[in-house]
Amino acid sequence: MTAAWIGAGAAGVTAVVAAVGERRRHRRDDPDRVGVLDWRSIQLFAILALLLCVSVALNS
Repeated sequence: MTAAWIGAGAAGVTAVVAAVGERRRHRRDDPDRVGVLDWRSIQLFAILALLLCVSVALNS
C-alpha cells in the first residue's frame, strides 16, 4: 500500500515537471527549434500512472 502512494507521488512530480517543460516549450523565443522530449505525452502517461496508483492505494 505504501509503495502505491510512493508511486503516485513520483508520478505527480513527473506530471508537474512535464507541465513546466511544456510551458517552456510554448514560450520559447525560437519556435523552429526542435525539442528532444514530447512533454505532452510524458504528462499524459504520468497522470494515468498517478490515477492508477491512487486507485490501487485506496482499494488495498
